[in-house]
Amino acid sequence: MKRLGAAVLVLAVGCAPLDMERRTERGPVVRTYTQQKVLGERLAYARVDAQWPRLTLHFTAADVCRTEYHEEYADNVITTYSSRGAAASVSTGGILTALGGGLVLGRSLFSDEPHTSAIDREGYYGASNRKLATAWGAGFLILGVPALVSGLVMLSKSGEVHETRKGDEMVALRELPCQHTPVDGMVELAGGHGPPPAPRLTSNGTLVLTAEEMREESFTGLLLDGEPVTLQEDGEDTLETFRTCAILLAQPVAPDALAREAQEHPHRLRMKRGLVHMCSALPGAPTGALLDALDVALGAE
Repeated sequence: MKRLGAAVLVLAVGCAPLDMERRTERGPVVRTYTQQKVLGERLAYARVDAQWPRLTLHFTAADVCRTEYHEEYADNVITTYSSRGAAASVSTGGILTALGGGLVLGRSLFSDEPHTSAIDREGYYGASNRKLATAWGAGFLILGVPALVSGLVMLSKSGEVHETRKGDEMVALRELPCQHTPVDGMVELAGGHGPPPAPRLTSNGTLVLTAEEMREESFTGLLLDGEPVTLQEDGEDTLETFRTCAILLAQPVAPDALAREAQEHPHRLRMKRGLVHMCSALPGAPTGALLDALDVALGAE
């Protein structure tokens, strides 16, 4: 009987069900860092530098680098252990254990006389009240003690366990040219209307175009030794602005013609005034006289 009770107790405690729930809470950012990787693709680039009346193109060859921006932070991992049947197991086990223990400990209070009103086939009288109390008490203990112990074990294991670990997240990714080195070659001004301009050879990685050349030659792209060239940053805008200003600032300042245009096409003259004002952003651009004449014509209008 004792061995049976011990086996039942071990099995009950070992098989006690325990629910586990795990959640992760993101903590504060510990540090930020970048990782750069060369993709092994080398391309031609050009940086545009405007200094009136010259436009200088600086040619370089550069690798394409992938830059990853990372955030390192602390993760708080919370593991919650619980059992929905722990309270019921403790309650039921406690009642059965108390009842069984009471019957076993108080068995001497029951009569040891057999029941003479009942007799089996072999001629034995029925069990006494003491034996019945002992049997029932042992049965309640066998059922109650494992339930009580398993419930207490489940309650002791219930709770939260906090664990801190390092987390990492990539928050941005950019592919940019890196490791620039000046490069010389034959430059073609391509993509314009009419026959293309004659190719030109760079000097120390640069090619200089004057305002007159920009005004007369039409092109939309650059080739270096037959390979397309990518303009860096706002190079395309600077190129188009310089070409527009080369055309506008080459026109003579004629106050009478501007006054007539102000009367006939004021909206067009205002647009022209805005373009000339934009040319003021080019270092050294002679926009003062033309801006004054435009202001006078528009003021009279």
